[in-house]
Amino acid sequence: MATYKVIISNAKHTFPLKGLNELLAGRTYNYRTKKYQNSVKTSNDNVCLRAIKKYMPGVRIDKTIKCTFFIYAQDKKHDRGNLSSACEKSFLDAMQIAKVIKNDGFDDVMDSEFITILDRQNPRIEVYVREMESDKNA
Repeated sequence: MATYKVIISNAKHTFPLKGLNELLAGRTYNYRTKKYQNSVKTSNDNVCLRAIKKYMPGVRIDKTIKCTFFIYAQDKKHDRGNLSSACEKSFLDAMQIAKVIKNDGFDDVMDSEFITILDRQNPRIEVYVREMESDKNA
């Protein structure tokens, strides 16, 4: 059973991801393409994707996973639920984009765990991705 550690941080020592409120407010409709887009969500996904590519290069997981998020927040601007939701959504979507996992559905990802801590000097997110014992394809 393998465990991988991914650190999502910002060189400017600001919190690396936007919270759920900003993520929801970032949705706009493009009348030219007739589609919704969300630059905040795209930005969050890209930050996670860079970290995944750095810490999990070439990794492919076919088993069910469980993620534990240690969220070291810069301040108390966002409540814990907003940070947790935005972090999990963007991280799992980025894992799919990076082809580390095929899907983030019910059978592929178990309930995540979240620990939130205040760290004004070094805000970051540390994610531990653990492969579970049983194979989801069995």
